[in-house]
Order: sequence, then C-alpha cells, then structure tokens
Amino acid sequence: MYDSPQEEEFIKSAYEQCTNISIDFAIMEKAKNVHVMSAEFGWSDLGTWGSLYEHIGHDENANAIVGKNVMVYDSSNCIVNVPKDKLVVLQGLDDYIVVEADNILLVCKKSEEQQIKQFVNDVKLKKGEKFV
Repeated sequence: MYDSPQEEEFIKSAYEQCTNISIDFAIMEKAKNVHVMSAEFGWSDLGTWGSLYEHIGHDENANAIVGKNVMVYDSSNCIVNVPKDKLVVLQGLDDYIVVEADNILLVCKKSEEQQIKQFVNDVKLKKGEKFV
C-alpha cells in the first residue's frame, strides 16, 4: 500500500480503527526499549486550554487573546482563540474559553473544560462528522 494510489485510503481506514488514547499510554508504557534521562527543561503539556492560557500573554484584565479582531468589555481571565479575520465582541465573561475553528464556536467555562471531549462526541452524534 505504501507509495501507491491506495495509500491515502488505507491510512484513513486504519486510522479510523485506532482507539483514541494518548501515545504514552498506548505505546510508551508497554515498550521494552525505552530509556529515560533526567533533565530539567520547563515542560508543560499544552493539551488543555487552561495550560495554553498560562503560557500566552495576557491583557490588563488577564485575558489571553489569540486573534486580531477581538474586542473585550467587562471580561476577565478568559482565553479567546479565533481566526484572525473573525470579528468577536465579548462582554461580561469571567473565566471562560471562547474558541472558533472550522466555523464552530465553543464557549465554555474554564473550570468545565474537561467536558469539551464530551461536547465533541455529542456534536458527532447529533450533528454528524461534517462538524468535527
């Protein structure tokens, strides 16, 4: 299949059959040929919006904003990540995640971000794969 016209379809089919689990659990914990070296290099897993919030710049109200056209009023401690051409106006939010990607808008309390995976699964079930 490698380097053939069927390669892309084969990879897509195989990938869809894979369990959605982290690489450390799926592979690294089971590997016999893994070696570890002690080091200090300031690592952070940016796998959550909360951890990303901690690593990007903040405005005077502790909002972390990615996007050129975001206007924020009476809001604080939020992370906003929208396409640079999207105009977004927020008012009255405290400690929220506001994200848009692929024409899907997510507004979620930062303290509830662990529910995002459930939201994605619900979208797949109720609205179909075209939205995810």
